[in-house]
Amino acid sequence: MQRPDYTALPKILETMNREGKFTLSSLVRNDGFSIASVVSAGTDKEVVAAVSSFITDSAERVRKELMLGEIRDISLRCTEGKAVFKKIGKGTSALILAAVMPKGVRYHSRPIGKAATKIGRLLGM
Repeated sequence: MQRPDYTALPKILETMNREGKFTLSSLVRNDGFSIASVVSAGTDKEVVAAVSSFITDSAERVRKELMLGEIRDISLRCTEGKAVFKKIGKGTSALILAAVMPKGVRYHSRPIGKAATKIGRLLGM
């Protein structure tokens, strides 16, 4: 089996950011380890990774307790913008695709979905 080209991941995130007008994006493992990220200067990518893992873990507990099925994505809407966390894959090998955008961005599903599909194919998920 050929090893995936991990250098393509930041390019996928950059394209997603450009198409969606996102300010930052990150691909994170469930345990909070950052695999790839495209963040602005002054943003700590390790904090983004840790927060992504924490939010996804918390949402996972809620969905289990309320028997809601599998998580597709999580949206956090705030006064100055929003953050969206999308799960790629299933189980313990699932990854989290995080995107942060300013409040003026209305349509985020398509660029995030396209990036998630590309990442899933690249990594064989």
